[in-house]
Amino acid sequence: MATLTPAAADDKACSNENLRLRFAFPGEASDVMENYFQRDAKHANLSRKFKLYYRFRPWIPIPVRQLLQRGRNRAIETTDDWFLPLAFTQDLRSAASQNHDQPLIHPWPDNHEMAVCLTHDVETQTGVGLVDRLAKLEESLGYRSAWNFIPHKYKIDPGLITDLQERGHEICVHGYNHDGRLFESKRTFTRRSQHINAAMQLFKSKGFRAPMVHRNLQWMQHLNADYDASCFDIDPFQAMPGGIGSMWPFIVGKLVELPYTMPQDHTLLVTLGETTPRIWIEKLSFLRQHSAMALMITHPDYLNTDASLRVYHDFLIHLSEQQGAWSALPWQIANWWRQRDAMQIQHLDISSTIQGAHAERARLTSMPALFINAG
Repeated sequence: MATLTPAAADDKACSNENLRLRFAFPGEASDVMENYFQRDAKHANLSRKFKLYYRFRPWIPIPVRQLLQRGRNRAIETTDDWFLPLAFTQDLRSAASQNHDQPLIHPWPDNHEMAVCLTHDVETQTGVGLVDRLAKLEESLGYRSAWNFIPHKYKIDPGLITDLQERGHEICVHGYNHDGRLFESKRTFTRRSQHINAAMQLFKSKGFRAPMVHRNLQWMQHLNADYDASCFDIDPFQAMPGGIGSMWPFIVGKLVELPYTMPQDHTLLVTLGETTPRIWIEKLSFLRQHSAMALMITHPDYLNTDASLRVYHDFLIHLSEQQGAWSALPWQIANWWRQRDAMQIQHLDISSTIQGAHAERARLTSMPALFINAG
């Protein structure tokens, strides 16, 4: 006799947001991911100090802002492995041990072992002018990426948008005007969301990322987006604290959420003064050990010198040497994640098979097999 189970976790209602949630894995592992998500939703609020700062931010010169940001970030106490979600992975492996024989659908299609996704936030007019140079660097190594433009801050050349799309890159919308006040109130968000949706239609965008990775996933359901990329697994340097721990996509309401899992370039190159891609390489290895997603946020505004560009180039060279890594655009990962979520595992008397559209791209695995090389 055959029975069917869904590919991911059963539907869950988020108590804070009343949103349908579906995580990468079922059972106790799903419970761990939900607990971390709930914790992030609870703490994803700006402090009174930050709210005041964003009110006065337009009148603060950019060099002063950067000086304040560097001072704050360098004052944050962290461990040497701050970029690894060790508490989350420990909890997840403990939960997975409770039903280690349960079959599940591997996170990635076509026999890939992990996913890699390059994204860029373009924050200033100067950054716009540096887009083409950065895109050509990636193209020389066979990569394409997603570019998040701000629709109401600087002039955007429609020709640049079209050119990037024709070259195989993706265009996304990065908030409204990047003033840090998008989530100041529901009224503000509702008013601005109309302009954001208009920009998404204009750019033919499927994806959204909020500036400064501020987030309210309940409000963001009003965006005409297929996916959001405003969450992160762990990042102690963000103004809006939190971190969902999870290194895989998940479904929240109508959106596929694609958390960034690689440290941002500003943190590494500006705050910490790194001159090599060693931290990116170490995090990539950690993500590979967990069959996870390496989603990067970099900025043309910070990859603006020969030295910083060399660090990024060296990392891309290392990335190109990785076997079994699926290099995909965000919309491709979101599309696959919806396909995977719709699949079911058919349990037969002596074996299990995957049922559903595009099942030929999927394969069965188990939690121990996913983390076989993890510490």
